[in-house]
Amino acid sequence: MLTSSPVQTEYNRYQPIAQNGMLASSVNFSADTRIVEIVSGGLTSIPFGRAVSQGVNDQGCVVGGDAFVGITRLDQTIARSDTLPIDEYPEGDNAAILVTGDLWVICWGDVTVGDSVHYDDEGKLSASGGTAIDSSRWQTSAASGELAVVRLGNIAGQA
Repeated sequence: MLTSSPVQTEYNRYQPIAQNGMLASSVNFSADTRIVEIVSGGLTSIPFGRAVSQGVNDQGCVVGGDAFVGITRLDQTIARSDTLPIDEYPEGDNAAILVTGDLWVICWGDVTVGDSVHYDDEGKLSASGGTAIDSSRWQTSAASGELAVVRLGNIAGQA
């Protein structure tokens, strides 16, 4: 009788709390699908958890920019190979874009709960500098390079 070898023999005791671009809550969230466009900066893809703006085409999106449309969501169903980027949407790919809701992202600077959310030309999110995102806030505090929760829309006290 043939028996197969196990694929994995060691396991982490605890799974990580979150990943970059993962929904932090499924309450009142909405997302769009947009096509990744690369216009400048030498990027060949858009990483998960980055701010994107309106692209050249109607359904297009570009990293950073000045006409904010959302933040790229993690998509664990994307098959990748040695030739494709990990945790990124390549040019021409359909990207899931969070429009409203809570999302885990890497913060590029220390953030404190309640701070406004800003992004730079590479779509990196922080609490200052670059372009401010209307009706957004940091839901958790974190040091630079760590994961924190961003809320888009649904802010109490705002219209």
